[in-house]
Amino acid sequence: MSTYPLSTALISDLSLQASIDLIRGAGFEEIELSGADWDRWMETPQELARALEDAGIRPVTVHTPPTGWHNGSEDDDERARAFQICAHCLSLSAQVGAEIVICHSNSGEHCTYDGAHFAANWARSRESIERLAERAAAAGVHMAVENLPAYGAHRPATSVRQVLAMIDGLGDHVGICLDAGHSNANGISAAYEVLEAGDKLFALHIQDNDGKGEDQHIIPGQGTTDWEAFLDALDQIHFAGPRTFEVMRGAERDVILETLSQLASAWNQR
Repeated sequence: MSTYPLSTALISDLSLQASIDLIRGAGFEEIELSGADWDRWMETPQELARALEDAGIRPVTVHTPPTGWHNGSEDDDERARAFQICAHCLSLSAQVGAEIVICHSNSGEHCTYDGAHFAANWARSRESIERLAERAAAAGVHMAVENLPAYGAHRPATSVRQVLAMIDGLGDHVGICLDAGHSNANGISAAYEVLEAGDKLFALHIQDNDGKGEDQHIIPGQGTTDWEAFLDALDQIHFAGPRTFEVMRGAERDVILETLSQLASAWNQR
């Protein structure tokens, strides 16, 4: 049976106890630590670990905070801060029991990537990811580099093929987090990208959109992603990693949670 963790990005505005109550009430036992407010867990990782253990909830993956996404920035100080935040996140993740840390190689805030800008950003992104791979190995965790939304720009690491090139030679502990919604928004079949990732596929983000370029994070099935083909591709490569729901929009929160719980059950019965 596949596991379907819940990204805490959906509930990042709530207190820890309120979040735990919602997670357990919806039937989820695994989570991905993510979201601007939930990034406070990095200040008190042991407290969070105890609270989750008491509730029977396991953090299987961690998403580095938005301030850690500027790994390709032209600003040396911003890039250095991003690296330090990601490196700190890698070490703390091991303390809370998470096995995989998901990183962005660059930020979408400054999408001036055409021509020379692309090559320079790629080089800076690769250098940061290479250094973070060393930190991940030292921390004893796996690192998964995510395919990113293009937002209409020629941005590095927007396809699995590019991510594979970005992480080439960095070790068996470095792989890919495939965001199916990002694939769909970029006009690429998410199923195709599963097959292309192969044994380098460490984790998933499952969310949907209308396929017109926006990263909408809506409930799977409410957009244009071909989920049957996607699930068939996962079966084809015998994927056994976490399939995290990263939904943040589209309905009331309790409706989203109930729908995602039902979807996980249905997909496990295919």
